[in-house]
Amino acid sequence: MPDLQESERLNELYRLYGIAAHNCSNIEYRIVYLLLGPTWQRIEGLTPEKVTEAYDKLESMPLGALLKEYKQHFTFTERQISLMEDVLKKRNHLTHRFFGAYGRKMHDPAIQEKMISELKELIQVFQSVSRSLDPEMWKKLV
Repeated sequence: MPDLQESERLNELYRLYGIAAHNCSNIEYRIVYLLLGPTWQRIEGLTPEKVTEAYDKLESMPLGALLKEYKQHFTFTERQISLMEDVLKKRNHLTHRFFGAYGRKMHDPAIQEKMISELKELIQVFQSVSRSLDPEMWKKLV
């Protein structure tokens, strides 16, 4: 397959992919932050080293494992669980299948526009979920 030629639209596509991936990382980071309390409560003789070890372990977990852990410590409605599963599905698509789904067709400007549109939708979803997990938002609600 020949290399894609740099263009304004292709650069925009890659820029949006980066923003979507960044927002996925924000979701993971915020779930790690929410899991710190329950994780630390289970550790006997909490020391700075154990705190760091627990944080490092959580931080290395992929989104699916984080969501599983999250569900064990907090109560969610069926709708919330469904949304978590949808976000995981969208994240896995972005990370593992997004470019493969378009493959050789990426040379077509119409396909690039379709990809850009899909990325914009994913960004909205990921940003919304990320904001909903932001502890600063909870402080404003209380």
